[in-house]
Amino acid sequence: MQFIQFLVAIRSLRRIAVCLCVVATLGIAASGQTAGGSNHGPNPTKIEKQIFVFPDAVVVEQWPHTLKFVYRPQNLKLLNPGECIRIGIVAIGDDSGRLLEKAQLSFRVEFSGQTQDHALAQLAGIKQLRPKEFDAVGQIRADANVKGPPLGLVSMGASADRWCVPDDAQDGTATIDAQIESPAGHEKLAQTTIAVESFETGSRHDFKDENEFGDFGMSYHDQPNPARLFPFLKHFAGDTKYRAQTGSLETTVAMLGAALKANPAAAKDFMTRVASESGFTRACGLLILLNAGYDIDPVLKSMSEEDRQMFARHPVIPDPFDLTHVEDIGTRLDMLWSIFMSTGQFAPIQKVASALAWRSDWEVFDTARKSASPPKEWTPAIGRAVGYGAAGWALGSFQRTDPLAADYIEFLIASPDTPEMVKTELRELQTDPAFKWQDKK
Repeated sequence: MQFIQFLVAIRSLRRIAVCLCVVATLGIAASGQTAGGSNHGPNPTKIEKQIFVFPDAVVVEQWPHTLKFVYRPQNLKLLNPGECIRIGIVAIGDDSGRLLEKAQLSFRVEFSGQTQDHALAQLAGIKQLRPKEFDAVGQIRADANVKGPPLGLVSMGASADRWCVPDDAQDGTATIDAQIESPAGHEKLAQTTIAVESFETGSRHDFKDENEFGDFGMSYHDQPNPARLFPFLKHFAGDTKYRAQTGSLETTVAMLGAALKANPAAAKDFMTRVASESGFTRACGLLILLNAGYDIDPVLKSMSEEDRQMFARHPVIPDPFDLTHVEDIGTRLDMLWSIFMSTGQFAPIQKVASALAWRSDWEVFDTARKSASPPKEWTPAIGRAVGYGAAGWALGSFQRTDPLAADYIEFLIASPDTPEMVKTELRELQTDPAFKWQDKK
């Protein structure tokens, strides 16, 4: 678990502000309202003027695997070519959800001299937002001394249509206007702008230190930045100490590969830049593209016969979704977390959680390691035991620090598709001593 432990440590050192308080974000008046949901009268329903910009994946991938209440997706700060976005709106009041269900949204995007109009349409997804900050166990704090909107008072909806940055986009600014039709009437929402960064500009970025490098990897699913995937590769290639760590190659391949798979335009640019490199940078870049499912033959044909033969001997990257091979369970779990961090997909967390079914292996191992004759040889059962502890430790860490992961864990606990024994373990992520052992090593 070296990779995940490193990134969790980076996040802890940076003291990431995980407060997603809707009150502060939207400037909502909180007079007479408490986090516990009490108030001194009815709360009139209205639609806020501010619009939000978040990845298309929030609607397509994330919200289908969450419950009624979610943490608000982060507002995007920067866009790159090939990225697709949705427009989000927020309603506040006792009937906020029902108001959005009857609303229709249209929006216009102006960029690089071109205008795209998206006609009125019903919202593609509606969720109620958690009104208080993200706490240590991914729950709503019931602190009556902190004022805020009652639970269920704030709802968010996403546009039915999406806008995608052109694959050949250069540096510029996209301007977004939106209008809404609802039972409350017709409203023009506040205009917003967002910067667009070209691949050429993004590829010149240098990570100034390990904190920035770790931050990029940890927060990528919240703030995708595909133009800087190539600098990430270059930084990794130049860090020989980190490269020497077990599993670092596999997790890097998993992370960058998943990010590039989600953006073919970025993958095309990445391949062009990799082709002009040599040595480890080129070999690692090609391995990333290969594992992402892209055709790398054009680059291979441009290489010398000697270089092609050297690349043909590249390491085989394991399938992280196959946990029947527990001899490298730590690396496979790290790869799953890398995919989650780069895409925000549900499947990697679901697969990590499946390792919690190995509780019985952990109990046997824990008893044996505390005995007078602890085990001295590795066995598959020990591999499963270690996988169980590592999975629970990482799930607990992400539950405390990543709002999307916390939402997914709640969904898993409620889902009829999750085995009951796994649900039991998920409920005890913050209290089970078995998930604390890595902190004591």
